[in-house]
Amino acid sequence: MDVLGKILVPIDVNTDNSEQISSAIQLATAYKSGIILMSVIPDLDLKDEIKGIVEKSVTSSLNDIKKTFTENDIEVHETIVAFGNIVETIINKVNSSDINLVLISENIKNKRAKFKLSGKSEQIIRASDVPVYLVCQTKKKFLNHILCPVDFSEPSRRALYNAISLARKFNATLTILNVFEPLDYISSRITVDLEEENTLRLQRAHDDTKDFIGEFDLEEVDHKIEIKSGKAFENILDMIKKQDIDFLIMGTNGRTGLSSYIMGNITEKVIREMPCSFITVKKINAIGVSTVTYA
Repeated sequence: MDVLGKILVPIDVNTDNSEQISSAIQLATAYKSGIILMSVIPDLDLKDEIKGIVEKSVTSSLNDIKKTFTENDIEVHETIVAFGNIVETIINKVNSSDINLVLISENIKNKRAKFKLSGKSEQIIRASDVPVYLVCQTKKKFLNHILCPVDFSEPSRRALYNAISLARKFNATLTILNVFEPLDYISSRITVDLEEENTLRLQRAHDDTKDFIGEFDLEEVDHKIEIKSGKAFENILDMIKKQDIDFLIMGTNGRTGLSSYIMGNITEKVIREMPCSFITVKKINAIGVSTVTYA
């Protein structure tokens, strides 16, 4: 039986958090998860009297949100109001508690911005070893069509494991994507038939993808496998747009960059565009036995 034990839900009570709360309710209901609600107030050297007023107001808002969960028969383990640095406070809670998933939210405020993902969200994703689920407030369907790009690394293996569980649990379509980059130039000193080489690379991509996916149980999962050529992040963004994908799950690793392996750099480029809601997975599964990690 798949398990998703505790979900940390950091709430900004001053923004529209309806989709974040709805996503948390649907996940927690499906996996019988517990919720930890948190709201972090930036510590701006406020006077104690003002702090007290702000804390009382935020606590009242969180209690109203808590009622929404309890009315849906979801246990809320803690309701936390804290002052301090938002990212540090959230990560400290992640590190000190048995949390399986951090569920944050982001509104696209400026569609023309170079990066739509905010700095705070990116910092949380970088710093958290626990998987992070970012709800993109785009009013798309909830877990109807999931995309999981794979590069055969351990992070993408974890991502696919979790994607399969989500697809099965929510009766969603799952698309598994591998992208290989064809050769378009080799040193003039080397004689290579590029067409033949790229044909071999394509065949190798098909073989490697088949072997990789063969490790997983896809029984009763509506899924398809896509092999594309070109730039990985461009193919991922294009597929999300053209196939009306509403959820992305990708593997990452490391804190200084999202990964030292190929997938990390690709993940960073993709999630900064915030094309849809997504989960990033590093060393720990969001779904499964909470103590299980991969080497």
